[in-house]
Amino acid sequence: MTTLLVLVLLSVLGPALAVRIRLPAAVMLIVAGIGFGPVGLGWISDTPSVSLLSELGFLILMFVAGMEIDFESLRRAGPRGLLVPSMCVLLFVGIAAGFGIWMRLSVIELLVISASSVGMPLAVLQETGQLQKTLGKHVMLTASLGEFVSILGITGYEVFAEEATLTHRMIKLAKVVALFVVSAVVIRWARAAVWWRPEPFRRLLHHHDVAELGVRTGLLVMFAFVVVAAMLGVEAILGAFIAGALVAFVLREKSTLESKISALGHGLFIPIFFIVIGVRFNARVLTLQALRDALVFCAIVAAVKIIPAIVSSPRELGLRERFAAGTLLSAPLTLLVAIAAIGRRLGTLDSTREATFLLLAILLSVGFPIIFRALVTSPSVRA
Repeated sequence: MTTLLVLVLLSVLGPALAVRIRLPAAVMLIVAGIGFGPVGLGWISDTPSVSLLSELGFLILMFVAGMEIDFESLRRAGPRGLLVPSMCVLLFVGIAAGFGIWMRLSVIELLVISASSVGMPLAVLQETGQLQKTLGKHVMLTASLGEFVSILGITGYEVFAEEATLTHRMIKLAKVVALFVVSAVVIRWARAAVWWRPEPFRRLLHHHDVAELGVRTGLLVMFAFVVVAAMLGVEAILGAFIAGALVAFVLREKSTLESKISALGHGLFIPIFFIVIGVRFNARVLTLQALRDALVFCAIVAAVKIIPAIVSSPRELGLRERFAAGTLLSAPLTLLVAIAAIGRRLGTLDSTREATFLLLAILLSVGFPIIFRALVTSPSVRA
């Protein structure tokens, strides 16, 4: 119980301190986990109960990431509106592949340098008042498409990373396809149900539903897809992400439900996940070479994201805004943490490389949002 008390205390104090020193809350929580974990004060250890809370936080984080995809904006943008963000994401992958060939990077390193996520850009755009502007809309469309591609890449890596025969890999790939087929069937049924019987679904979106049926239903959908993914031998985070995307697609007016589930997750479980990431962070294995590698990866990620943002952005955006878009897309904190966790679970990352990736996630999430804020709050951008 003492460990749980310390975890909850850190989940309260960490974000409060992060606001004062203008750091991302997730970064502050990871640092707190390092300070109170085995390499620090030793007050928190990775016990089975703590690991369970962390895993639940991870699943809710990916569920919320799926819900953050704005399908309504994607629909309004149409094929022509999605052309520029799609080109941007393709350039992410292409330039990352170029660096991979040149520097002989592993597949998981390619995933790290090309990853995109919605969470950090969304928070920074809201904070800077850019969310509804052309810059914000472009960043969110690109981040949404990039996150989906990144999740597919992580899934493909999980399928082919293990030592197995070709037959076994094909069976596993077929299971992933089966999960998407199940998702498509459920989406089709749910959209039809919303069309024919909208009243029961409206209750899920009520602001003041005492029973909080929407939250319970959302969590039920998440756990159902996690269980289906587990039964098919697929990474659980894919099930959670698909479940979130399904809810976002079926319930287009999802803001109330999303805020409630996000409050549940960010109120307890997701902070514990980030704290436990810090607890598991073994700073003792960070050599001088690992620190150099983290800085090199920072430069590569910047090139992979900023060059496409400059080349492929809406015409209305000036060079400064395009550069700003690239810097914000260079901070995919949640997916970098996810990739490191999956690599550790699969045994494809040693402790030094895992620590390097976590250090990279911290550096990117601290440095690039600061650069973005400086760029978009300048007089030329405000005008």
